[in-house]
Amino acid sequence: MGGTQITLFAMPLIAVLALDADAWEMGVVKAAGATAPLLLALPAGAAADRYERLSVMHGANLGRLVVLVTIPLLFWGDLLTIWVLALAMLVIESLTLLFDSARSAYVPSLVPKRSLSHANSWIQGSVAVGDVAGPGAAGLLVQLLSAPVVLLIDAATYLFSSVMIRTLPRRRPDGENGHEPPLRAIRLGIALLRRDRVQFPLTLAAAHSNLFHAMFFTLFVLYAVRELEFSPTLLGATSVVSGATGLLAVATAPWLMERVGHGRTAILTFAVPGPVALLVPLAAGVQQWAAVGMVTVALGTWSYAVVVNLVVCETVKQALVPGEFLGRVTATIRLLSWGVEPVGALAGGAVAMTALGTGGTLVLACAGLTGSVLWALRREVRTLTDLGEPAQDGDRGADAAPAADPGT
Repeated sequence: MGGTQITLFAMPLIAVLALDADAWEMGVVKAAGATAPLLLALPAGAAADRYERLSVMHGANLGRLVVLVTIPLLFWGDLLTIWVLALAMLVIESLTLLFDSARSAYVPSLVPKRSLSHANSWIQGSVAVGDVAGPGAAGLLVQLLSAPVVLLIDAATYLFSSVMIRTLPRRRPDGENGHEPPLRAIRLGIALLRRDRVQFPLTLAAAHSNLFHAMFFTLFVLYAVRELEFSPTLLGATSVVSGATGLLAVATAPWLMERVGHGRTAILTFAVPGPVALLVPLAAGVQQWAAVGMVTVALGTWSYAVVVNLVVCETVKQALVPGEFLGRVTATIRLLSWGVEPVGALAGGAVAMTALGTGGTLVLACAGLTGSVLWALRREVRTLTDLGEPAQDGDRGADAAPAADPGT
């Protein structure tokens, strides 16, 4: 997971520092990566339910490695442009989507349902460790070696991932998905989500949140570097706290689910990020030590909420969705909840070019984030405490409830 974080940290820095990107071009790069769910979410989910899942993860890792080696070579050959960087982001995010769909479907085949919350906490713990090591290491390495060299180092993390995956037992999907027509498989995943009275509102909340999440983080690096005058090292250091609070979230998420309930825990995680994110635009004009503190608190609290959200939503989904449908349900959720990100990214870049400016656009994004919780306030979500048993194919009423995946 650290490799993913280094990629997401280094690519915008290449755009800003090496290609002198403006706000609109930053929006283009972000939107290109965010377009992947629109194009490939449903086929990726069908593939994760059709083929052996470790092989799918291996293929995704190999593809990401090739792209990350190619970008520095193009840069040193003076062939790298914003449009090439945007294409690279599209390919990397597409392969990440494929990897994650297969991984989400693979986990329940290894652990019993009663252990899913702890298993997902460990998985998100690896993400949080990546959040700690990734941005901090990337910021320092970019300062010392340049962003293209950092991408070469990053490429090696995907090779390491595949080596670790080889130690796991292979699991083919259950049921008859290997013989199911791809279009029928995709349609079934959509239908399962649409008629679910817990899943669907949480997915809408996730889509709303991700729209403004994309708007915010399209501009965050640009704002931090140019308005707050953060160096790459300082920017990476402030992000390290995000990973640390992510680790705290991993440790406390199962406890929160037990004490507060799965649904109410999800609601809280949608409500928190918007207000705390206001600290970032408010950091302009204060002394740098204070700005660092404000940005650190904002990113750390946001990270805590996101990690808890990921744990609770992944747990509910894996507990209630039969294994042969998990890839498709995951991909359908991500089509809806991640598919809005190109709109948010382009909107962020466009609005920042107006009189509102970068800071004003960040404030707008914070207000939008706060509104996402309204979708999740339905009674079926508030009262979700008992995960029950997975529904069977052909017996999926409105109460069959895989969880929302915010994808943030």
